[in-house]
Amino acid sequence: MLEKLEKNRVMKRNKKIFRKIKNKVLCITRTTWLLLIFGVLFFFTVGITYGRYVYKEIRNFYLSSRNFYFNSDKLKEDTARYQIDNWSGVDSFSIRINMNSLKNNKVGSESDIDYDIAFNCSSNVECISTKTSGSILASSNSDYFIITITPNTVLQEGDSVTLYVEANANSPYTKKLSGFFTINVGIPGLSYEISDEVDRPYLNLDITNTLDYYKVITAFGSYAVGDKLDIGTYLSLSDDDKDKCASAIITLRFNPEVVLLDMTSSAYLRALNSGTAVINNFDYINEISFKIDALSSEVVSFYKVDTSVDYTYPFVYPVSIINVSYEI
Repeated sequence: MLEKLEKNRVMKRNKKIFRKIKNKVLCITRTTWLLLIFGVLFFFTVGITYGRYVYKEIRNFYLSSRNFYFNSDKLKEDTARYQIDNWSGVDSFSIRINMNSLKNNKVGSESDIDYDIAFNCSSNVECISTKTSGSILASSNSDYFIITITPNTVLQEGDSVTLYVEANANSPYTKKLSGFFTINVGIPGLSYEISDEVDRPYLNLDITNTLDYYKVITAFGSYAVGDKLDIGTYLSLSDDDKDKCASAIITLRFNPEVVLLDMTSSAYLRALNSGTAVINNFDYINEISFKIDALSSEVVSFYKVDTSVDYTYPFVYPVSIINVSYEI
């Protein structure tokens, strides 16, 4: 009888031990399977991405070996993306897309390259292109087309439009380049851009004002602050009263360790106010504010500290090296 009881106790103990071992094994097995599945998915994803990269590199090497080069300043194989934040939303916005068949400044394709152009834009604008196909001639290794965006509705500050562009080479080989542009409306009627080049000692900030009115900024006569005046009424005012109006007041802020204001520019000479920064015990202009007339443009030049950089904005440099703000 005692032997039977002892045998039962041993069996119960062994069952408990077996259950613990079984649970541990199941836990390890589940973990192993989860790790295995995760590993397979990871390497599958990485494999696809790496495979695409390898395919693209091999194909580009093959095309280069055939002396075929198809490039653009704004379109890329992996869809270049741009965001532009300074459109007026009133006037048309044009994007020039330069194409080339160059490997570098000495080597280019020796045959003409024919390509087709496709594009589409958001419903709040209309888009037209100067052409729907083009040829990059071997004699020049360059070509271009311009796509112009025109609002078909009233756009407000903060609205945005989009544009997708493709250039597809079809002869003698095929290759696709594309770009996606998001264009945001800043203050309606006002826009700016920076034009620059590598190794050029200066850059130009181009400001455009398409507003066709002035506002009273200091009350005079029968006019209160904020009243709008059309251009004809403004021109009939005395010089003293004109000084009390503005179509827009532009403020420029910049780092004098990067760019230096051209002190002969008309914007500086008629500045309403300016600010300075002390660098190595010297005062440098780092901010100016000035008025801009209705339906006019203003060019402000800056000298570059580092001439090797191209500060062209938008499209080349990611941000505007000069902060531009407006008061209307």
